[in-house]
Amino acid sequence: MAFILGESGPCQVKFGGVDLGKTKGGVKFTDEVTKKEITYDQTGDTVQNTYTKGRKTLIEVPLMNTALALLEDLIAGATIDADGMIVAPSTGLSGRTAAKELILTIYENGVPSVDPDKTLVVFKADPVSVIDWSFDADGDRITVIKFKDRRSTRLNSS
Repeated sequence: MAFILGESGPCQVKFGGVDLGKTKGGVKFTDEVTKKEITYDQTGDTVQNTYTKGRKTLIEVPLMNTALALLEDLIAGATIDADGMIVAPSTGLSGRTAAKELILTIYENGVPSVDPDKTLVVFKADPVSVIDWSFDADGDRITVIKFKDRRSTRLNSS
């Protein structure tokens, strides 16, 4: 069996075994194979062949109503103390070291499915935060976490 593509609806997001909570705006999964195009002087810009160079996988998770304690593992260089969150410069931090397992599970009847074919697992996902908080009566405080795959992805648990 395989991950069922084309189903719509929300999903549960777990990072390092921790449920990241509510999302708003939909979780987006993108997978792109990168290729090297081969051309010859004699044929101009006409591509004669391609070779696979790698793969880019990106998962965007728009988190809603997220507690600071949960964000500590998701924001590079962040620590929590009695006064709140401190975000230090994160130059030189290894994304591979911060990477953990990311699991997306499709909801069925209002709860995460127990069917392994409705689960997508990224074994090593490196979180990159995009903070866009609006402090007004109408704005939603959404924290977008973009996870980059640092290894392989399995589309089901079998």
